[in-house]
Amino acid sequence: MKGGDNVKIFEICEAKNGKRKFKAVLHEIFPDSCIDEVEEAGTLYNENGITWIEEYCKNALPTLVGKSIRCEFLDEDRTELCGHGETDIIDGVAIFENAVMIGVFTDGYITDMDFDGVTKRVCVGEGEIDAACYNNFATKMDNDIAEGNPPAGSVEIQRAGDNEGIVYKYGYKEHGRIPTVFEYSGYALLGVRPADPTAKIIELNNKEDLETMNENEIKALISQTVAEMNASTAEINQIKEDCEAKIAEANEKVDAITNEKNEIEGSVEQIQAALDSVRQEYEELDEKYNALWEEKKTLEKALGEAKAKERIGEMNTAIAEFTDEEKAYAQAEIEAFNAEPINSEINSIVSKIWEGIGKSAKQAEAVIAEQNAAKETKIDDIFGEVTEPVADDDIDIF
Repeated sequence: MKGGDNVKIFEICEAKNGKRKFKAVLHEIFPDSCIDEVEEAGTLYNENGITWIEEYCKNALPTLVGKSIRCEFLDEDRTELCGHGETDIIDGVAIFENAVMIGVFTDGYITDMDFDGVTKRVCVGEGEIDAACYNNFATKMDNDIAEGNPPAGSVEIQRAGDNEGIVYKYGYKEHGRIPTVFEYSGYALLGVRPADPTAKIIELNNKEDLETMNENEIKALISQTVAEMNASTAEINQIKEDCEAKIAEANEKVDAITNEKNEIEGSVEQIQAALDSVRQEYEELDEKYNALWEEKKTLEKALGEAKAKERIGEMNTAIAEFTDEEKAYAQAEIEAFNAEPINSEINSIVSKIWEGIGKSAKQAEAVIAEQNAAKETKIDDIFGEVTEPVADDDIDIF
């Protein structure tokens, strides 16, 4: 069963020394009775699949104080909102280089609020926005709130302390997961509804990596990737130097043309023509630069495919001296290797073939031994007891 839509309430008060106080609903809190101990999950949850329980949210609320409220702006006037502005996750910490901090939280609490006649338990955060730095945005929010269209909000949580990730009551699951130990890490004001509903709330370190590589494999992969991209990287660097040289040359041309214009009152058309020529050269170099970056991505993909082909080649070399009949002893292992050459072993295939050859040799020896035993039996019959005939002159007639 899915809970109601994420609560979206945002209030902003009058300015004071360039600071404006705000109140924001972080998220809805669901009743303890929605926890299904048999299924080990919450039966009520938000669009991201989280079941917020009051006890655990109350424990985490002190971490909200001092955390930032952020915006990712789409325009130079800094009035139009986008998403979280997240660009990376480093050491378990989300990086928001495309977002700016417009204020901080100073308090957090849990209370009941009325939503279209329905009372809901919610977690609320209060703080201050720097309206002196973001006056255009504060003014736009005043108008939007007055029209009943406050900005949507999205809370962000992360691991607490030395924990490897967010701790869940019954472990991580897609729907009805219950975070028990976590920290509030920030709050983003959103301008558009994300195509993926889970983008509304950011969770850090909540899933284990499904694929791991050992140190040697990582080093080998890096080495091969660098080798494949050296030529491309060198050309990229050269293009960068050419761009800088062209820009410097363009600046010199502009200065020269400007001086000439001041001295001989040259035509505006001549200066514009020079600028257009330089701009065209710059755009061509920039296009080539982007093309090389695309080539780099293609090389990275080809690298993985080449590594798989290399492993298959190594396996074929290792079993090249065996006949097709001998290879058949390890037919299943060979097919499994061709399907996943990176994660399979060559030695196990060779061993399987030798094992089959060994069993075949023993069977042949048994047949030969049986044949030899039959031959020895016939030879012994040749030397069996022989009764000699009695000569007539040896008969005694007395």
